[in-house]
Order: sequence, then structure tokens, then C-alpha cells
Amino acid sequence: LESGVWSGVQEVLLLKQQPAFCEMSNEPPNLPRDVMFDILSRLPIKSLLQFRCVAKSWLSLIGHPHFIELHLSRSTSDTATTGGHHLLLCYESSDYTKNDYSLRCTTTFLERSKLEFPFQSVHGYIRIVGSSRGLVCLFDTNYFTYIGTVILWNPIIRKFKVLPNSHQTHRFRDTFSHTVVGFGFVSKINVYKVVQVLYDSDRQAIPDVLVYMMETNSWKKVGVNAPCYIPNCWSNNVYVNGAVHWMAYKKPKVDGFYNSIMSFDMSDEVFGEMGLPSNRGLTYDQLHLAVSASGESLSLLLHFRDGVGDRWEVWLMKEYGVIESWVKQFTIAEAQTSLPLYLMNNGEVLLIRNNGKLVSYDPVNQRIKDLGICGLQSSFRVVAYVSSLVLLDGGEEVLE
Repeated sequence: LESGVWSGVQEVLLLKQQPAFCEMSNEPPNLPRDVMFDILSRLPIKSLLQFRCVAKSWLSLIGHPHFIELHLSRSTSDTATTGGHHLLLCYESSDYTKNDYSLRCTTTFLERSKLEFPFQSVHGYIRIVGSSRGLVCLFDTNYFTYIGTVILWNPIIRKFKVLPNSHQTHRFRDTFSHTVVGFGFVSKINVYKVVQVLYDSDRQAIPDVLVYMMETNSWKKVGVNAPCYIPNCWSNNVYVNGAVHWMAYKKPKVDGFYNSIMSFDMSDEVFGEMGLPSNRGLTYDQLHLAVSASGESLSLLLHFRDGVGDRWEVWLMKEYGVIESWVKQFTIAEAQTSLPLYLMNNGEVLLIRNNGKLVSYDPVNQRIKDLGICGLQSSFRVVAYVSSLVLLDGGEEVLE
């Protein structure tokens, strides 16, 4: 740090060491606002939340939209450099008890804390949709209707926002089957968006497509056709390159079907389609879409059972949208693997074993490390998120 900024950091930290820190009426150090922004954006969120109770001017400064954006940019940059982001891990125990944890993504996973979803499910099941720039998107739904509630949640500051009901923006049909949800941040216009694709029980029917913008806090119907069908079992998605991606399948004019990746560009609000590296027909439990360890590329997990053996192949799309750029990264030949969950920056992979144990697998040395977590195989869901102050003054607080 430059000497002036470092002295400012020291002055701010000295304030925190005062015994009656939160009862003080001290004003922020007499420094230009941009310097204060630079100083405070380097501090952890826990400290910033404490600083807010020093004085109204501190409260205003830390809640300023430009400061929140600066802090998020720095947090995202630091995460990309160190790989020390958070993982939201959700799973069910053998007795069907739900477990939600935040894991600090390090080589040892020593930092583990219990999390509680912001509210009780109304419809029966809270599903993780995805995360983007400090927010996690949840969908409260069930497997029998298309109805559900979307929630945006900041686990770090324990704030959440329940989105308005989307059903008023489209024509109701009693033949609706299920809803697929996607979430992402559009950097061009600096806004979070949610997309809902409402499928009909008649798979040949054109689904309704609804888009929510946080800036307007409203839904709108978008007149675009989804080129593929996404079954409920493939509703998990990946947000890369400004678009949401799902595993899907498409029925050609002749008999049969083929697997595909369907995307929705959150900026232009149009659908796209990508091919897979393998043309072999694979069932839904043999195909899983993932994000690369860098968070910037698509990855694909393929499960094969053939003469070569029982194995998972991990593929990476080197050039976005170019089918020929799919490259096989490595093979997981561990026979007891039920499902690869997450690709980590250190090259290891989080796996679920057939006995329901969560392990870390090193594909180079083929070593397995038990992480001390066990649950139902099909219930595990992992999503990465970064520390942020988003929703600091615009969300409801999670009650203890």
C-alpha cells in the first residue's frame, strides 16, 4: 500500500480497537472519500458491519453503492487470485434432515460453518439455482407443480430478498408442468436478472419465458422460443460468459433425441444451443454441466460404463461456443464415485462416493481425502459465492 493509504488503514483499525467502539460518535478520518473507499474496501465484511454503528457518516459511506461495488470487485479479484472463495454446500442426511454449510474453499476445509436458509419452505423444497457476484439465488418449489418463489440471498451479511410473484405476468395454463430457473448478473447494464422457463406437460408446446430485473423489481414476458427441452432433473444451471446454461435434449424430425446444452443470454434475452463433445446417447444421470475452476469456462462431466471401464470424464470448452474446442482434461476412474460435484482451483475435485461420503480427489496423484461429511448421494448441491455487501440496505434480515 502507498504510505498515505496505509496510515489511513492504521487509523481506521485503531478505531476498532477502542473498548466502546460501537458507542463512539467519531467521524471517519479526515480523508478524501475515494481514499476512504480504497481503505475500507480492503477490510473484511465483519469489520465493515461493525464500523457502520460508529456514526451516521460511517453508515452512509459503507452503504454507498459505489463503495459496495468497489468492495465486491476487490473481493472477486482476491478470490480469483487466492482461490479462497466460499462454497455453499447443501445435502440431506440419511434421516432426510437438511444440512446447509458454508465451506471456505481451501486445501483443508478447516473453515466450516452451519448456515440456515433465510426462511422455511412454503412449497416443500428449497432448491439452489446458482450464484453471481455475491448473491445466491434460491427457488422454493416442489416436484409436482410449476409454482414457486424466487429468493435472492446474501449468506455473508444474512440478508435476503423475496421476488414478487411472477404468475401475474403470464397466462395461466393448467397444463404447466415445471419451472426451470436461471440467475446471473448483466455487467453491461449493471443489474441482476432471473429467468424462468415454464414448461408444459406437452413437451411439444412452446414454453413461457419470464425475466426479472432487480432494478425494476418486476417480471416481464419475453417472446422467444426455447429450442430444447429441460427436464426437471436437469434444472441445475451454470452461469458463464453472461449466459445461463442447462443440460437439455432436443427431439429431431426423425425418431429419438439428442443431448445438448441450452443457453439464455441474460443481456440480449435470447436462447442459444451448443453441442457436446460426445455424440453417444447418455441418460440424465450420466451428464452433468459444471463451471471450470476459474469460473470462466464451461465444463462437462460424462459418465461412461463400457468396455473401457466405469469412469467419469471431465471436459473443458476452451473457446466459448465452439464445439471443436472441447478438450478432455482428465478421467476419474475411481470405481466408488457416484458424482463429481465441484472443480477446485487447486486441481482437485469434490466427489460424492457411493456410500454418500464427500471427498476431495486429486486426479494427478489419485489420492482421496475424506472431508467428514456424509449424506444421501442425490441430495448434494454445491455452489461457489464471494463475500459482498449486496442487499446491505435493500433486503430483509435473517432472524435468529
